[in-house]
Amino acid sequence: MATSAHGLLAIWSTVQDEFETDYLHWLTREHVFERVGVPGFLAGCVYRRRHSAPSEYLIVYTLEDASVMSSAPYIERLDNPTPWTQRVMPHLQQFRRGGGTMITRAGKVGAFGACLAVARLDEIPPSLTQEALDDLAGIDRVTQTWVMAVASDATSIATREKSMRKSAEGTFKAVMAVEALDDAALNLAAYLANELTHENSRFDLYDLIFSFGMA
Repeated sequence: MATSAHGLLAIWSTVQDEFETDYLHWLTREHVFERVGVPGFLAGCVYRRRHSAPSEYLIVYTLEDASVMSSAPYIERLDNPTPWTQRVMPHLQQFRRGGGTMITRAGKVGAFGACLAVARLDEIPPSLTQEALDDLAGIDRVTQTWVMAVASDATSIATREKSMRKSAEGTFKAVMAVEALDDAALNLAAYLANELTHENSRFDLYDLIFSFGMA
């Protein structure tokens, strides 16, 4: 078992086919490195949602704590986007962004699985106890599972980068995720997580395509 007060920042967006290569180059050649270079950002993982058209991507950043999202170095980056970021932002659709505190976690800290099941929650049900997450993490080939509570004040700060996006940001109260080594483990863990959250199959499946950092 492993628990921590680490912060997390989760960002979803969809990208049309004709812009996808530029988007991926931006993420893996500039953006993730830039973000992890901000004090308090520890790691960044990029996931692609399975069978999505247009492609939907999820970026999960591990933070020292939730206060990093309102820190001066991070706000400075958001208010001074690079030329490449300025080109990318208007193309991002169905944008959703939420960060906060990882309130419960089980498994190995920093053990990112190749397969991810994740759900945005309108509330954190009382069934998501440490014991319940420990049971999920104990499934063969599951690497970790976690629940993050969104800090809405820090997430909603107005910045220049936010003003460049054409779509409004979707809102949610929390995120739950399960990471695994293969589909069999992921499908079982996602089924059990869905039973815990009563979210009616809102867990979507993603594949890890890129990661960088030390967390």
